[in-house]
Amino acid sequence: MKNAHLRFGWLTYYKRTDKTTTTFKLRLDRFIGEVLPEAPRRGKAHLISVVGGDTQIAAVNAAISMDENFQIEGPGLEPIHVSLGRNAQTNRSSLQLSDRKKPLRHVIGISEDLINNTGSTGRTILAHSRPEFVWTSIAQIYGLPGMPEWADWFYRQLEKHKAIIPLLGIGCNPVMAKGDKKQFLKWLGDGVQRGILPFPANTGSVEWPRESLAGIFNYSMGEGQEVTT
Repeated sequence: MKNAHLRFGWLTYYKRTDKTTTTFKLRLDRFIGEVLPEAPRRGKAHLISVVGGDTQIAAVNAAISMDENFQIEGPGLEPIHVSLGRNAQTNRSSLQLSDRKKPLRHVIGISEDLINNTGSTGRTILAHSRPEFVWTSIAQIYGLPGMPEWADWFYRQLEKHKAIIPLLGIGCNPVMAKGDKKQFLKWLGDGVQRGILPFPANTGSVEWPRESLAGIFNYSMGEGQEVTT
């Protein structure tokens, strides 16, 4: 994509020891994080995706495993210091570009919270804020009964109870949904009793929309704007 770099952010790594100082900047194409309440300019990262050379990517990979800090900044995001926390996991790969002899190196870091994103903590991290995606994800994670058409109503309930919180994002529009299965079932039960949430006229299986991870991120990047290639 010719204009993809305009949506990229930057990851800055800085480390100083008694003998050496290491500092470099890498292109950041995806980021999900949250601000720490007790420290507005510090945050917790949940997803980091960066590209660069062999040495820099190896250093970032090692820094993630040691729970070291990075500075993140990008479109609409002021510089903030973050770490992925303990027990984060990484995945490394290579990207071969047609105009480069050597491939770019790529590393993705994922926090323990995102890895174990099963709703057991009452905090569900989602990569997009679209009501259809939020409702489908919550219904599947918590095993809730329902219909795809209930998405807008359920999202309004999250907003009404202040249970949907925007997260920091680059290349996506992440949110956190707060609540547990008991609470969500109560909302649904109230909606059904009041006749707001209709059931299908015919019996049978319910077809839920399927969306790939690539589709989620591509939708988040475009937000209805044309992307030139």
